[in-house]
Amino acid sequence: MSDPNRWPAPWLFSLLILPLGIVVVGFNFTALPLLLAQAGVPVDRIASISSIINLPGVFGFLLAPVVDIKFRRRTWLAIATFGTSVAVCIYFRALALSHLTLLTVLILVGGMLTFLINAACGGLVVRTLSESAQSKATAWIMVGQLGGGALGAALILWLAARLPISAVGVCLAAVVALPGLLSFTIPEPSPEPSAWFHGRFSQIGKEILAVMRSPARRWSTLLLLAPGGTGAAQGLLPAIAAQYGVGPTGVIWTNGIAGGVMLGLGSLCGVLIPGDWDRRLTYAGAGLTNALAAFVLLLASRPSVYLSGTVITEGFCWARFAALTVEIVGVETRDASTLYSVLSAASTIPLLYMIRLDGFGFSKLGTHGLLWMDAAGNLLVFAVVVGVFVACGIGLHRVSVPVADEVSTG
Repeated sequence: MSDPNRWPAPWLFSLLILPLGIVVVGFNFTALPLLLAQAGVPVDRIASISSIINLPGVFGFLLAPVVDIKFRRRTWLAIATFGTSVAVCIYFRALALSHLTLLTVLILVGGMLTFLINAACGGLVVRTLSESAQSKATAWIMVGQLGGGALGAALILWLAARLPISAVGVCLAAVVALPGLLSFTIPEPSPEPSAWFHGRFSQIGKEILAVMRSPARRWSTLLLLAPGGTGAAQGLLPAIAAQYGVGPTGVIWTNGIAGGVMLGLGSLCGVLIPGDWDRRLTYAGAGLTNALAAFVLLLASRPSVYLSGTVITEGFCWARFAALTVEIVGVETRDASTLYSVLSAASTIPLLYMIRLDGFGFSKLGTHGLLWMDAAGNLLVFAVVVGVFVACGIGLHRVSVPVADEVSTG
């Protein structure tokens, strides 16, 4: 842990994670579905493309070990940010050519670089902040990732209505690259000398095994794999916006501007949760906001309903997810970025299968099938978690996990 007097401000992480938010939330989840729908691509095909291009969230941990070696994590953060900027230029060119297969492959490959942004930020939060500051930083991370990403979607769609799509890619790449310069302001100490990978995989294996051996950490990890709190339906809303009488401009204002503000406010609600409350219960409880959004969208096919259902966002839920993930990693974990990435990758699995299930629900029952399918996952997880807490007599206040002892005996 670095000198407390030189800890980075928690809000800084909202800017450092912003490139990932713009690309994943702004482009992958909002702008791309709308652009493809406008091009006449069916919703179930859009769902398939969306599930594929988000695979780096599952397999990105394979590259994550590099973030824990040789250079500072802030240096890897800058490399990942600038690499993502270059990738954006390339796959926007494929979008201009309307080549869906090539576009999918390029976004998938570029997404591996983008995932390293998540790994570096997660490792920096764990290794450079106190436990109380970590909870605030994870909330700010979601402000940048979700709120900033939604505002990025508004920027992309606004530019797409005025410029050739290739030019939009160049503009977006410039915006993505700028936060990379801020990474060098993190007061991170120099890393210990080490070989590239010698002995690292053994250490990583011990740290993962320690998670599996700890009942509390194991249960928390299983909760990350559950279908609640994914917000999968939110990523498909632009593709069905027309069914609510909402056009491209409406999507810009609703999913972009209003959605971005509400995502940011929802994420900041995570700061209000007392640090000693059990993060598993608060994460499951936060998932109810996603179910509420689905129920609102089921009321009627009108623009006002679309607005209401969109601004009830998953920001709070994702802030609690990040806080739970950081708790599982623990401050004593040496390969913090790698373990954080492994857990983030695992948590992407339910997002992808919920996107597929939502697409399946749409193919059977239309928009109502999509929304009911998504709401069911959130309600099921909340019911199971509350049932376990009641049956086992677990209180609201959490118990600290002795991570160092687990790793050393693993």
